[in-house]
Amino acid sequence: MSLALALRNSAVAKAVVYLSLAAATLVFVSEFWRPDLLLVGNVTVDLVEGKRALGGAVAYAAAVASALRIRACVVTAGGPDADLSAFAGHDVHLVSTKETLTFEHSYTWWGHRRKLKVTAQPDVTLTVEHVPRRCRRARVVLLGPLTPQDMDAASFLKLYEGGLLDRLTGFQQQTGLMAQGLQRGLDAGKVVPYKAPAASLEEAVGSSVSVFLSDVETDPWPPANITALAARSARWLVTRGEQGAHEYSPDGNVTHLPAVKTAAVDTNGAGDTFATAYMLALALRDPHPGATANWAASRAVLRPQACKPHCVTSSIREDMPWGRIKAWAAARAAAAQAIAEGVWKNAFHLQLITNSSRTNSSAPQEATAAGAADRAAAAWRAARHTVTSLWQTQLWPWKRTATSGK
Repeated sequence: MSLALALRNSAVAKAVVYLSLAAATLVFVSEFWRPDLLLVGNVTVDLVEGKRALGGAVAYAAAVASALRIRACVVTAGGPDADLSAFAGHDVHLVSTKETLTFEHSYTWWGHRRKLKVTAQPDVTLTVEHVPRRCRRARVVLLGPLTPQDMDAASFLKLYEGGLLDRLTGFQQQTGLMAQGLQRGLDAGKVVPYKAPAASLEEAVGSSVSVFLSDVETDPWPPANITALAARSARWLVTRGEQGAHEYSPDGNVTHLPAVKTAAVDTNGAGDTFATAYMLALALRDPHPGATANWAASRAVLRPQACKPHCVTSSIREDMPWGRIKAWAAARAAAAQAIAEGVWKNAFHLQLITNSSRTNSSAPQEATAAGAADRAAAAWRAARHTVTSLWQTQLWPWKRTATSGK
């Protein structure tokens, strides 16, 4: 009787071992199909001195992703005249509208103060329902509302709550909100910043959301507003042009992120470039995402508006510090070797557990049952450790290119 029970317990332990390894393999394989980046926002037509140009926060975000060879899911809205060329190579999902969001740009005589006027608006508000199911599992989500009406940013707080395997591996989706559009009011079409945080902005803030604004939007606020909102967010970043940026953490700390000094030609898209580079560097566990973001933004301002956002891609690629990339690749190779060794050790340990159940088949019934339970628990812990290690060491294919470059 005890021999039969021991054999049965041995079979159960062996099944647990194989199921645990199969689960670990399933998680690893599923990561190849998880989107790297989700971009949501309207593409725009920018009218500058009577000439039409492509614009929109997501267009610049896509240009940065292209520079880093990251393929994104892009959800955007536009009319028949929408220019989607900035999204070449990405997975684009266009929500058709009667008109494309159109901004008319004008500048003061010294050329450093921009004024905007909305001349056409889409008849669709982008929500989480417009995002295809396969794109909702993206590791990084970047939202780029341009007016209060073009996106329901708060709906994306529940974009993806994670499945069982994500909870086991500790995965948490990171969301970046380029919130300038939520702080814009329209006065006869002219864009004017709100003097206090908008209700739509407060609704879109969450513990996993990083918020990006410029001093144009935040300077009219009482200082306590940013501190209070940062306490409810993952972090707040306020860009200040050539003065760099300030990062506000939930605990009230404020960190100055100095800008990279450069001879700026045109500042359009600098904030969007900063936000995208910051979120990607953060996801890559860059120890200094703010410096990386400032470096990327410094590349974007070197080009004229006439060639943007396409030339942002080439500007970043041309100046990418290849020495840092080689060092990063070497570090990732070493991490891959360490994890591979860990996987084999865990597999060997699990096999020993199974073998030990066979050698102890003559033990008393109670001891055998207790031992089988212990071995099953140990098998599960070892398999979970393997999966967690694979996740935490950043070995997924989207992380093949370093974002760092200060």
